[in-house]
Amino acid sequence: MTVNRTLDQEGPATLTVFFTPPPRSSSATASSAPFSSTDPSTAPSGHASGAKIETIDMKHKHESEILSRLLELTKGMPYEASPDELAELRDVDDEKRQSERDREAQARLNEIKRQEKAVLDLARGGVEAA
Repeated sequence: MTVNRTLDQEGPATLTVFFTPPPRSSSATASSAPFSSTDPSTAPSGHASGAKIETIDMKHKHESEILSRLLELTKGMPYEASPDELAELRDVDDEKRQSERDREAQARLNEIKRQEKAVLDLARGGVEAA
């Protein structure tokens, strides 16, 4: 999959799906394409001319609607995560929440230290001025 990004937020937001004809032999492999690009060309390199091309308008569409349309076009099946994968996702979410709590606690601690330093600097400045 190649993602073409543009800075123009007013322009179209389309997902173009290029279907390749089935390989003629078992030794045929798909050519690799860069996963991200700023090149506005629509066809990936090595795309066979005459192959089926479908587009999905993604402008102001929810991700579930885009996915539904993509699955419909490609006759794809939604992937069901295994119990191990679900447990791993929960662990990652737990770690993110703990990291956020740790960041907030550290920020509070840094603020307290900054305030204490400011008070000490003010007290030192007051002694020197007297």
